[in-house]
Amino acid sequence: MVLQKGKNMQVNLKDLKNLDFNKQEYEYFIENCNFTDRQKEILNLRRRGLSIIEISMYEGNYFPVSTRTVDREIRKIKNKILKLI
Repeated sequence: MVLQKGKNMQVNLKDLKNLDFNKQEYEYFIENCNFTDRQKEILNLRRRGLSIIEISMYEGNYFPVSTRTVDREIRKIKNKILKLI
């Protein structure tokens, strides 16, 4: 299933599941979804191919955190994207 937003925006549900978007979609979501700084960082790390476990152990401003926290933030990210599209 493909969801369409606007003229050239198509989001495949498989892409949403994996948070795997092209540059245009990624920039659109970052600009319009009102993500927290932590959510932006998690989305960026997922785009780079890191697993939930790798993200939870990542050294950064908002990390390390538990895998449960990362999973919860990913669900919030997906919900914000779904509300937008």
